[in-house]
Amino acid sequence: MALQELHPFNDAEIAKLPEKPGVYILFQIEVAVHVDSAGNLRKGVRTAKARFPAASHFSVETLSTRALAQRVKHLRQELKLVRTATFVGR
Repeated sequence: MALQELHPFNDAEIAKLPEKPGVYILFQIEVAVHVDSAGNLRKGVRTAKARFPAASHFSVETLSTRALAQRVKHLRQELKLVRTATFVGR
């Protein structure tokens, strides 16, 4: 799965995720609102669903564990994310 692919933020799509390390981006409509990483993408995105119930889509990218922190930092800078504390619907 590549970051360019948007998936509906629902249980069926989350269940398809690999249990591998990677980064994920949560979107509300087409606006990126949260970026994070997880050692297990399926578990990490499922946990994020509870924290961000108003998110509508997500995107993931599998990476090696050593590359996660740098990739998250780069994505946050690139996307100039909305602060998660002001996430609509939270």
